[in-house]
Amino acid sequence: MQLIKNLPILISGIIIGIIIYQSLMIAPSINKLLSNSDASLYLRYIWPKFFVVIGLLSLLSIFILSLFNSQQNIPKVLSILSFILMLICYLIIPYMNDAKDSLRESTFVILHMLSILMTIVTLIMNISIFIFWKY
Repeated sequence: MQLIKNLPILISGIIIGIIIYQSLMIAPSINKLLSNSDASLYLRYIWPKFFVVIGLLSLLSIFILSLFNSQQNIPKVLSILSFILMLICYLIIPYMNDAKDSLRESTFVILHMLSILMTIVTLIMNISIFIFWKY
């Protein structure tokens, strides 16, 4: 039972690792190794999955916290917010892609920066779960 109660903190660690690895290792490498058109295809394939995986992990954390660890209020709120931000990032992908394809560069930049900001906030919130966790 103790393992299940502490699973959300492990999930937050996984989310942190995914964000850091994808953002600092994968995305920059793709842009250096692939042509612009190939990089665009791959990034359009991988980023939706990135947001879905983090969103589902956040949802799992919310579920576990609600059922087995109800005293962890701050981690629960942070997990809910993490899920919401990743859902928003996922939902704006088609608009971002359309803006890029339609050469509406300012719209693309705004949406892209918004997704980056929400991902950074999600990273910070998952780091914060370690700070606010009641052991």
